[in-house]
Amino acid sequence: MMPDLKPYSNFLQEGKWISKTDFIYKLKSHYDCSDEKLQLFIQLLYKLSFHKIGKGNKGEILVQ
Repeated sequence: MMPDLKPYSNFLQEGKWISKTDFIYKLKSHYDCSDEKLQLFIQLLYKLSFHKIGKGNKGEILVQ
């Protein structure tokens, strides 16, 4: 099950894809990584099976 990524969609451009690694790096560089909830969220992202993430034309989060 995919977690809610909408709060972090500001890192995504409509119609553009970025790698999962780049997305996680952006999270780590813009948020406080000492926050336990964020640490767990990032660990979950690493475990999920997707390679790219993007934002659709209607603002929806897309993964490949």
